[in-house]
Amino acid sequence: MTDPLENAYPKVGYQIVEWDMLKPPDERVMPLTHTNRLKLFEMSVRTDRNLTEYSLVDSLRNTYTEGDLNEASDTVDPASVNEVVSDIASSDGKSQRVALAHLAKMAATSPDECIPAVDLVIELLSDSHPAVQGEALGILTRVVESDPERTRAGVKPAIHLVDESTHSLLRNEAIQFLAEFADHDPTVVTDAIPQLARLLRDESTDTDSTARILASVGSSQPDALVDVVTKLELFLETEPERAHVWVLRAIGHLSKEHANVTVDVAPTAGELLSTDQYTIRSNAAGVLADIADEYPTEVKPWIPDVIELVQDPDELVRYNATSILARVAKEYPDTVSPATEELLAVLNDESADTRFNACWALKRLKATSALETLTELAATDPDEDVRSVAQMAIDSIEE
Repeated sequence: MTDPLENAYPKVGYQIVEWDMLKPPDERVMPLTHTNRLKLFEMSVRTDRNLTEYSLVDSLRNTYTEGDLNEASDTVDPASVNEVVSDIASSDGKSQRVALAHLAKMAATSPDECIPAVDLVIELLSDSHPAVQGEALGILTRVVESDPERTRAGVKPAIHLVDESTHSLLRNEAIQFLAEFADHDPTVVTDAIPQLARLLRDESTDTDSTARILASVGSSQPDALVDVVTKLELFLETEPERAHVWVLRAIGHLSKEHANVTVDVAPTAGELLSTDQYTIRSNAAGVLADIADEYPTEVKPWIPDVIELVQDPDELVRYNATSILARVAKEYPDTVSPATEELLAVLNDESADTRFNACWALKRLKATSALETLTELAATDPDEDVRSVAQMAIDSIEE
């Protein structure tokens, strides 16, 4: 007898299937679009309706009922965790998957209580079905926030799953776990950087988590990003604004150490200065500020856009904008001089660092119109460094 679900079972994970009882038997089964998931924990069994029924099936041709998914206790304690761990270790197939889903439910509410299950969960990352690996990675992603060191052994097998040959649903689970662990210790995911950079433009990849890992690594090991800068630049140029904040942050970390490597990113960062998202504006301006320190000529074309940012509503945008102006003014004061009024206006900015930058820029512009305000600042500003640079600006302008 032909299995009516023959063409409805997913390649990996779980799928919700609709049975339209008004249709002929050979036409009534239809997998519902966008309901394929890798983790059973994320699934639920839909309630049947008049002349419409639903099934939840997996790639091994198992069918799951509401009872399978709701048997787990709402209370989480060591005894209940030990019981579920025992069920996972002593079973396979559907029974093991149901037990894993129950453990995932526990980890979602009480990750601390699930720490004793970590060693077994990590074992499941090797030589298991993708759905089992995905559920295991989901559990580790929860637990890593509570006890990252206990999950360290899962990093290496997770990196092995960050590959084009791995199904995208499983690959994204691995990336999400690595992103959480990288917040704790980015050094252990350095080996994955080339592969992660290649995956950035893959539409099936969790781009935010991928870029977040790159930014984490860049914060502690900027040299690890040197060989992938061109891929990061290409991503910024060709993709919508998704994950741009993280990618710009990664490039920014590298720019502080190796502006010569990131200087070609200047035009792309310049284009992003006018975006509506303030975090992208801020990070783009930060990249340009780092590049401007050594390569002011490359940043010079974007000064009109930077001037507009001096009065941006966001504090960090204003700070980065004044950093750019102060650095470019050293070589090109005439280019920056149209910013004089804006720089005067931010001498009362709440941020001492922004006031400091503005003073430096006005010093390099020889802005005589700023003398009165600078004199007051040198005498009354609450920040010692600002008072000092304000006086330096006064002395330079009066020479």
